[in-house]
Amino acid sequence: RTYLEKHHESFPECSKDDLIMHALRALVGCVSGDGELTSENGSIAVVGKGEKFTLIEGAELKPYLDRLELEGGNNAGDEEEKEESEADDDDAMET
Repeated sequence: RTYLEKHHESFPECSKDDLIMHALRALVGCVSGDGELTSENGSIAVVGKGEKFTLIEGAELKPYLDRLELEGGNNAGDEEEKEESEADDDDAMET
């Protein structure tokens, strides 16, 4: 399962900033190779009912990326994904 599939149930209660952070965490797993998500290679579009389309990129994206880094690094989702995958493998072996 993808990051968004695992966390989508919490989205209705999230603030706009929290949803942006969820989007960035999901994107971290999409950066190829040893690359990392940066303000040069990432952007977030905010859309919604009654909300004007907003594109967050460059300098506007930097504070969110800094927050992501403080939460455990730009590739923080990788460890969580690996641990959950290993747990799923262990469960499969028990059957």
